[in-house]
Amino acid sequence: MLLSCMTLVSADVNAQGHRRMHEASAAVELRLSDDKFAILYNKVKNTSFDDRKMDLIEVASLGAFYSCEQCAAIMGIFSFGDKKLAALRLMSPRIVDAHRACIIFDQLSFQSEKDEAARIIGGCRHQE
Repeated sequence: MLLSCMTLVSADVNAQGHRRMHEASAAVELRLSDDKFAILYNKVKNTSFDDRKMDLIEVASLGAFYSCEQCAAIMGIFSFGDKKLAALRLMSPRIVDAHRACIIFDQLSFQSEKDEAARIIGGCRHQE
């Protein structure tokens, strides 16, 4: 399952790899297509254990880029804030539209979780 996920992501990134990252519109185009994201989402959702779900997200995040909507959708699979934040930590370096982070914050129940999410997203922006 992890190998098929890696292949899915690799093909999507290779097909779109010629785009320049510093252009906002090109960066948004680098995110997983809706079809490929649906495959990833369903694989994560249908996996039984949270640690296996995290493994899938981690492998996909090696080559995939996400929109905030996609990130929020994956986070929504998890019931508890700590797991949602763990998923965010894996995906945040690959978010292409961080200016729309409010979509991600809406997935979290407590202000402390929202503050942590802002730190996670903000910290990743400084590393790039």
